[in-house]
Amino acid sequence: MKKNLLITMCVAILGCTGAHMNARVVKSYYFNGKNSSGVMEFVVDSVDFRKDLTRVYGKLKGAPHTSHRIDNMNMRLMDGTVMPCADIDGVDMQRWFQWEDDGLIPVEIDFGTITKIPDTFIIVTSGPKGECQWPIINGKKSKRPNNITKKSTR
Repeated sequence: MKKNLLITMCVAILGCTGAHMNARVVKSYYFNGKNSSGVMEFVVDSVDFRKDLTRVYGKLKGAPHTSHRIDNMNMRLMDGTVMPCADIDGVDMQRWFQWEDDGLIPVEIDFGTITKIPDTFIIVTSGPKGECQWPIINGKKSKRPNNITKKSTR
């Protein structure tokens, strides 16, 4: 009985760790502010491509002490595929939120599964203050525009 329980637990643990082995986190994405539109911006930290979803980590950037609402969000791939936002943590869809003193709100945005890692995609939001488009580009540090900097890890 104990042996069967031990084997079952080992299989469950290996199954859980195996699901994360297929994930790939890409930290070389950056926000192309020159081609963006709308009243708020997005600072991308990384994109996690998993077997079950694609998660974009970043920060919403807006004017301190102002409010905004996101009613709809999707990811547009360059091949024309449009993927709706499945979930967002950090703000609630269809509810007003406000930026504090620093003008940044950390968020995690979930989309459907992407099988091939894209070079570029666009996150599009809409709400009462209009549409925002955030081009996100996968590039090496040397290709980043001069106004884009990574945080120091001192």
